[in-house]
Amino acid sequence: MTPSDTLAALYFYNPCAFVERAFYELNPGAAYHYGHHIRAICYQLERVLRGETRRLLILMPPRHLKSHCVTVAFPAWVLGRDPTKRIVTISYGASLSETFSRQSRHLMLTEWYRAVFPDLQIDPAKASVEELLTTKAGLRLSTSIGGALTGKGGDMLIIDDPMKADEVASETRREAVWDWFNSTAVTRLNSPNEGAIIVVAQRLHEDDLAGRLIATGDWDVLELPAIETRKREIHLTGDLIWTRKPGEILLPDHMGRAELDQYRRSMGSRAFETQYQQAPVPEGGGIIKPEWFGAIPTLLRRCDYEAVIQSWDPAAVPGESNDFSVCTTWGLVGKHVDLLDVHRRQYLYPDLKKAAMTLRSKWQPDLIVVEAVGVGHSLYGDLRRAQPAGIRGSTPRKSKVERMSIQSAKIEAGEVRIRNDTPWCESFIAEAAAFPNGKYDDQVDSMSQALYALDCRLHELRHCSRFKG
Repeated sequence: MTPSDTLAALYFYNPCAFVERAFYELNPGAAYHYGHHIRAICYQLERVLRGETRRLLILMPPRHLKSHCVTVAFPAWVLGRDPTKRIVTISYGASLSETFSRQSRHLMLTEWYRAVFPDLQIDPAKASVEELLTTKAGLRLSTSIGGALTGKGGDMLIIDDPMKADEVASETRREAVWDWFNSTAVTRLNSPNEGAIIVVAQRLHEDDLAGRLIATGDWDVLELPAIETRKREIHLTGDLIWTRKPGEILLPDHMGRAELDQYRRSMGSRAFETQYQQAPVPEGGGIIKPEWFGAIPTLLRRCDYEAVIQSWDPAAVPGESNDFSVCTTWGLVGKHVDLLDVHRRQYLYPDLKKAAMTLRSKWQPDLIVVEAVGVGHSLYGDLRRAQPAGIRGSTPRKSKVERMSIQSAKIEAGEVRIRNDTPWCESFIAEAAAFPNGKYDDQVDSMSQALYALDCRLHELRHCSRFKG
């Protein structure tokens, strides 16, 4: 049945409407449970098309239509609007990847789809599940992690479920997926400067592909736990914000509290937290819980803070297995300590020194605290020589765990706040939640150092309103 002109225009321009119509086509008789998360996904996908982001990571629990939206409907919608686009979809196994491709192809062959997108014509000589070509050289290629990509490329890569749940415990397998991603996947973009990569998954392990991508700080992350753990503001359009509150269920009409509690009992809390809450925590972690962090009011400006401090945890040698140099910038207002910025990179010393000078100039902190051990001793000296006031060296005398445990009460009390609309937010929270057994702890060390420095200087701050060196 062909749609009316009005409906055809709606499906052409509105990805949410297309996603819903595609669901009914592929699942006749099934109930479609619309939720704000569908709109949030579609908004982020449109941002990819507009070139506003080229690295998008979508993390959601199972059975909430993330694959239907991203890997099935979206490629069909994109190719319908522009039959020259070349899209590569990749999953952990060929069977799963072909299932998504088969569903996309089914949509593209329907009467209503052809009425909405009359410019798209499928090349009859190349219309397989693995490789579907349009008559305008567009492409929808389906393959698997480690599958054949030699000589193949695309304008967009969609990686959906990069690892099987029963393989993720293997460090060797995790390394293999990471190596494949960096050495093969990212090289398949036809235009490295303009091509986009979308990864959609549920978390399986603290060191899975999603965890490593979050740690880079280079990805836009849409994270939607089944049960919200903190106040989170999510864009549905450029101006419309969906505010999720702690305890809010993602899609209660489809999977309510009773069903989620049953899943928790049957699979165990640890697996539930990982797959449904997107919060994998290694054994022994949990000194800091993500829901403890408060939200910074959006109206606060730099001048509203009584004082601003920076905390440097420098690392000496760049390398994949080495720590990062981290500078966290904090603002103090009333009883709250607000995380304003996280700078996290691997540097050789000359570049580390330059970055420290730049961040000092940008934020004009009242105090800079530097862990004056190893390369940090040189950084402390150079910052002090450039401008002696407001510099303090710190030499830790307790273990990392002891230092953070002492400060964790402030976080639990909601006194430490964070903004969730920043590119570094998810990486920071993930590292804090995994501490002390996560892969990295440099951001946590910088935080505990900053909070300890505030303890030491709080009396002076209250009397003087500004730190003095």
